[in-house]
Amino acid sequence: MRFNRPSRTYLVPGEPSRRIGLALLCIGLIAYFGVSFDNFFAVSNGLTISLNVSAIAIAGVGAMFLLISGNVDLSIGGQYALISVVTAQVAADTGGVVLPVAAGLAMGLVLGLVNGVLVRVMRISPLIVTLGTMAVFKGCAYLVGEGRSVFGFSDAFIELGRGRPAGIPVPVIVAVVVLVLGGLWLLRTPAGLRLYAIGGNVHAARLTGVPVDRTVIKLYVFNGLLMGIVAVLTTARLGSGTPQIGTQFELDVLTAVILGGVGFAGGSGHPAGVFVGVATIGVLGSGLIFAGLEDWWQQITKGAVLLLALGADQLATHRRDHAVRTETPAEARDPARADAADEYDTGLERVREPGRTVLECHGLSRRFGSVFALRDGSFSVRAGEVVCLVGDNGAGKSTLVKLICGVHRPDGGRLTFDGEPVRFNTPLDARRSGIETVHQDLAVCPNLGVAHNLILGDEPRRRYLPVRDDAEAVRRTRTRLASLGIELPDLNRSVGRLSGGQRQSVSIARAMREDVKLVILDEPTAALGVTQTRNVLRIVRQAAENGAGVILISHDIRTVFAVADRVVVLRLGTVVHDGDVADITHSKLLHLMAGLDQDTPAATPADSPPQPASTSGGK
Repeated sequence: MRFNRPSRTYLVPGEPSRRIGLALLCIGLIAYFGVSFDNFFAVSNGLTISLNVSAIAIAGVGAMFLLISGNVDLSIGGQYALISVVTAQVAADTGGVVLPVAAGLAMGLVLGLVNGVLVRVMRISPLIVTLGTMAVFKGCAYLVGEGRSVFGFSDAFIELGRGRPAGIPVPVIVAVVVLVLGGLWLLRTPAGLRLYAIGGNVHAARLTGVPVDRTVIKLYVFNGLLMGIVAVLTTARLGSGTPQIGTQFELDVLTAVILGGVGFAGGSGHPAGVFVGVATIGVLGSGLIFAGLEDWWQQITKGAVLLLALGADQLATHRRDHAVRTETPAEARDPARADAADEYDTGLERVREPGRTVLECHGLSRRFGSVFALRDGSFSVRAGEVVCLVGDNGAGKSTLVKLICGVHRPDGGRLTFDGEPVRFNTPLDARRSGIETVHQDLAVCPNLGVAHNLILGDEPRRRYLPVRDDAEAVRRTRTRLASLGIELPDLNRSVGRLSGGQRQSVSIARAMREDVKLVILDEPTAALGVTQTRNVLRIVRQAAENGAGVILISHDIRTVFAVADRVVVLRLGTVVHDGDVADITHSKLLHLMAGLDQDTPAATPADSPPQPASTSGGK
């Protein structure tokens, strides 16, 4: 197997967005303002700019995390005001440092938790939630502070905001630390990779075992903590807490972050870009002040910059989509089908005899409201055996496999896996037990590369360090793809830029772990061409020969007779047939699927090849 370009041992998640062009613009603005105005190049002005944008930089890290995950928090201005007032009152009443800092951070955590719970548990849009909580928090700030500013802090508390160790303001130092540590966490840890996955395809992230709800709630809590830090430092620096603080703060933060290349739709962004965005906002604001422009011109400029950033983000998305369409091979766009069963010949003989029973389903049932999707799902799978699960639309096939792989919980019945009773609460539980699933929609994240998609949910980690081991991820990916005879030239190429067959290969390769015990494939050949279909079926057969049990859902009768050892037929949520594929004819199988009288004369003679048209559609 050949790879045309070596993959890096450190892979950057998401689409590239470091904003080099914006960095050049920022440098140009610095040069222009420096030539136009005296003292713009002064060190003191540089420190002033850094101090003015330190709050935006700190809050920008939380906003970056949320936007990358496909969420947003518009309430940060309200949080800013409420935390400032609470912190100021505690500082004035106690005259200390520890208690007001603790109160401010704790308030931030609580406000973030409120947003996270409303967004994920109650399934309310983050835009609606945080618009509402913004008004609530702002109103509470006026209520708690009684509409006035709070003064009277100790010198030690004020030093938190005005101190200058080594001549650098404390808020600037905190901002640099938060930005650097937040960037490293985002780019190098498994949790950071999962943020990109959630933003790229939340459904795929959930199916691969990523705890989406818990992760997003933690992001809102962390964002609230950062707002607590911002409010404490600003209150100490100003020497007062006021409910008027934080007005339009969310606009400043979103402008800097989106200008820095973080996609508003989620799934893309880079800390370096956010740094450049914050710096550009700071330089632009300082230059406008030097120019003597009124405040409203500054607001107009910020709003225009935000609109331009959003427009550039949409243009970049359009260009990526256009590139994908133009790069997709003709074979992937023309899913031609063969008319002969021989076209699906995998070239592999059934050598391995089925071994121990890997999975047993006993009377599994599931209902959605008043509708029974599955009434009696009872069958078993042995190691080294391919079991094809077939049935007409709405027969319960997908529901059955989703109960097995932990997407849904059964209302009745029981599962036995490897001889032990099991109950999978999440897809991650099933994956940890040795069950891998290739879903019909593939469950891949289009914004992530091949290697990151393949190890998502099972990320290798460095020894002694809580960071991803991307070198091991590349090694696993190369080994697994090579063992399946799959060639992909660039393991860091976004899956969204691959053809349909290549994306299918990535999804299947992810399921073919060395320690996998059961592989479930839901319509793996749907919309594939003849050659791609043959390759997929060869991989399915190979997985069984390697000792894994295989469950294959298919509407294509030719697929069943090409790879199956046994066939299980579902009708109206109940298993109506379970037997060796050699003991059933094409016509009988079609009649069982359709619920026709088995004694009806066969529409397709048993000794003739299966017709290309069979039952098709949804499940």
